[in-house]
Amino acid sequence: MVTTGPEGVNLHEMQGNIFCSYGRRYRAVRHLVLRVKNPVAARLALASMVDEDRETPDITRAHRKPSEAAYDWCLNVSFTWRGLEALGLPRSTLDSFPPEFRQGMVARADRLGDVGPSAPANWLGGLGDADNVHLVVTIHGWGPANLIPMTEQVLGLQGGRAFEQLSTDLPDGEIFPDPDSEKVHFGYRDGISQPRFEGATDDGPTPGRPYTPLGAILLGHNAPLPAVQWRVPRPADRFGHNGTFNAFRVLRQDVVGFEEFLHASATTLGCTPELVAAKLCGRWRNGAPLTLAPTEAESKKAFTTDEMNDFRYLEDDGFGTRCPIGSHIRRTNPRDARIVQRGSNDVRGVARRGMPFGALYNPEDPGPDERGVSRGLLGNFVCASLSAQFEAMQADWVNLGLLDPSITGTNDPLAGANDEATSTVSWPNPDGTQATLRGLPRFVTTLGGAYCFVPTIPAVKWVADEGWSQGGRRPAATAAL
Repeated sequence: MVTTGPEGVNLHEMQGNIFCSYGRRYRAVRHLVLRVKNPVAARLALASMVDEDRETPDITRAHRKPSEAAYDWCLNVSFTWRGLEALGLPRSTLDSFPPEFRQGMVARADRLGDVGPSAPANWLGGLGDADNVHLVVTIHGWGPANLIPMTEQVLGLQGGRAFEQLSTDLPDGEIFPDPDSEKVHFGYRDGISQPRFEGATDDGPTPGRPYTPLGAILLGHNAPLPAVQWRVPRPADRFGHNGTFNAFRVLRQDVVGFEEFLHASATTLGCTPELVAAKLCGRWRNGAPLTLAPTEAESKKAFTTDEMNDFRYLEDDGFGTRCPIGSHIRRTNPRDARIVQRGSNDVRGVARRGMPFGALYNPEDPGPDERGVSRGLLGNFVCASLSAQFEAMQADWVNLGLLDPSITGTNDPLAGANDEATSTVSWPNPDGTQATLRGLPRFVTTLGGAYCFVPTIPAVKWVADEGWSQGGRRPAATAAL
């Protein structure tokens, strides 16, 4: 395990799960959406969460693999702008955050396509109540049983005076029972094209997966755009530097509707449902990219993860004859393709951390009540700029199609805010004709979300100790509650 970290980064001071996921040993996750009940008690609770005492809730650090340390749980803490305000941070710090973070995800819902059934009025977990969503505490465990005692301990900090859980209706996530499965509910293999950061991961770059600039996720470092650094919240040296943002999303996936659409579309086009699934995503469900494996027979080749990423669009598939220009992976990662927004191909990338929730759907043996089962993804999209990375990708590329004139005005067929009355998806056939599907329903509905700031451990200590006050906070033993 790398322990030194990239230049300018001390992994012991970083929260875990930023540079890389905790791994498949941690099969369950729970996100506690909390309100600050008492700012003094909350700051004392935060102080106890960075004292490296694992007998109590303690933030997991990035300097060692939790599985190698035999941790049976991991914990991370992030804050909304309202949460930092409730904790008493000074106005000079609060005002130094970018506007999209200050406004929060609820206020940005229209830009993100969170309208209709996805509107904040319908969100779970209290996430629609933006004024009272202050913290998201994330607990990973070996299994569901590991989540319960840690939940009780977090809510019981400072005698229960620190935090209040807004709702208990947010689902827990759990990896599918198959230990070798890396799939999400729609049946696709997931986590293939994650960014790599020099000095933060054990494996090196490959032709298909070069290192990503550190400034893509950490504040205070050069961004993927030349000579650009995103705004660092003040004070930079004690609070903002090496922090990052997280777009937390709870996404319901209509798996039954998706399978029905695949089969109906296959009948319409005279092909297999698996080809339709591959064209919508840009990869076959086993992860093989259409650019490298345009036929189902070619997709069965035993690609390694690195080989699945070693392709370009400009020379191999410039016109989308293999991988449709409007497909999911091409919208969210256009690689070297010629796009309308020149120079932004590689600057929208985010680090994705997520886990499915809900029972696995078996299309070969569906139960009688499958349509009523809630399934989806608990997603975390980590980046240094919510507006230039997450929002631009979600709005401009996923829901407006501003990559190429041929798809402008269309939505991502998998994850977009589709409307059956107007949504379409097209791709060229090998014989020069055009395949077009109409009436795409919305397969992914937003059930909740929040824009969060993920500070370093020293930054959490700065908050806990009221570092902005002259002399800091008085000793915990005499602090008034």
